[in-house]
Amino acid sequence: MLQQIKIIKKAYNQTFDNYIKGISDLDLLPKSFLNSKEFKKIKKCNSSDPDIKKYLNPKRNMKFLDVGSNVNFITYKLYNWPSIYYGIDISEKLINAVKKFAKINKIKIGGLYVYQADKTGFKNGFFNILACIGVLEYFDIIYIEKCLKEFKRILKPNSKLVIDFPNQKHSSFKTMVKFENYLKRFRYNLPTNKQFEKLLKKYFIIDHVDSKSLMIKYFLLNN
Repeated sequence: MLQQIKIIKKAYNQTFDNYIKGISDLDLLPKSFLNSKEFKKIKKCNSSDPDIKKYLNPKRNMKFLDVGSNVNFITYKLYNWPSIYYGIDISEKLINAVKKFAKINKIKIGGLYVYQADKTGFKNGFFNILACIGVLEYFDIIYIEKCLKEFKRILKPNSKLVIDFPNQKHSSFKTMVKFENYLKRFRYNLPTNKQFEKLLKKYFIIDHVDSKSLMIKYFLLNN
């Protein structure tokens, strides 16, 4: 699994390097694929989705962890949430860029760290709310369970979290896999949706599920 983490880290560092050069991920796709009807149907989630924010219900002095933060803080203006923002990502380039943005714009944050989702440096019960969007689909069930254990450890009792995972029965699933492979973010023994849900229930209470889209959103309670 360490090799898969290295692959994902390298891919996202490359995304950042390309962005600095004025190149987006979409520029790297074959035009036939980019312009296809199948690709245009793809719609993934992000941490700022209105239903995610509504469920987490961020309030002043709440500590919010954005797992796989990328540049969500900037792109989706998560600094406007009343909660205290913490972000973790395996790409040091992305983390440093967001730190620089926060410093230049004098935006107060809780912290930004280069951490793996299964190994953070936070204390037990540190966070009130957590979002893990667009992360777990890159890993196998063994690593996913390690991440869920870590989330449970660092969340307070009776806290909330939202996690997404691909709907493998969705008509756009195979197209999404092609997209990820073009960007060299290879998938690694992806567990089935049933396996994933069974694992979630082992650690959290599933409050409700939104399975209408390509990415299934699980709204969870940490009991």
